[in-house]
Amino acid sequence: MNKETFKVKTSLYRYEFLLVALLLLIFDKIFFPNNDIYLKFVWPVNMILISVACFGIFIEHNRNVKKVRNLLSSISIAMPFSFIFLATQYWFIQVLTIFFVIYYSFIFAEVMFQITKANEVRLNVIIGSFCGYMLLSMIALFTYIFVEYNFPHSFHGISTGNPPLVYNELSYFSFITLTSIGFGDMYPITDMSRLITAFFGMAGQFYMVAVVGIIISKFSSKGG
Repeated sequence: MNKETFKVKTSLYRYEFLLVALLLLIFDKIFFPNNDIYLKFVWPVNMILISVACFGIFIEHNRNVKKVRNLLSSISIAMPFSFIFLATQYWFIQVLTIFFVIYYSFIFAEVMFQITKANEVRLNVIIGSFCGYMLLSMIALFTYIFVEYNFPHSFHGISTGNPPLVYNELSYFSFITLTSIGFGDMYPITDMSRLITAFFGMAGQFYMVAVVGIIISKFSSKGG
């Protein structure tokens, strides 16, 4: 596959690539429960896949936006390798959480922009909408991690002092928050964590309503 063919494929199937990369990032821990194996081998591969998908999402942008994409993607690939050596450093966890909030917000904003600008609803728009929902969960996840590390014991029912376990538990919590399931096994116990949890709970519900509205409006305009 030459360079031009690669560009065409990544642009045409941009949301499919992103969907696969996000599904692996979020759920492949099921198949790799050993934290050492996951951190050393699986997580780096996940971030490479996200970066490849990100290439397709921003392929139609100007050079400056692509430079930002390349910079953020390069840092995202470096983060798993840095984590192996710096996991015990408090400052590094702060940098990591802030970076991934920015990185996933960057991708989320572009996906939402493309969905709203689409002329008609096709399968790729549906897939892109689902990608947006998972990206929102990742933004929530790293925001929760940032809060927990700066204000310990902000959440009831999660482990302390073990970054991989905190990541796994708050990943689960971010999804049940966005979906408003609320099993009660984990919940915020400080004012800040409650407010942030409430924000993402509302964001998750608003996202579903807004995306459904966009899809219905595009179907209606096509039918008219």
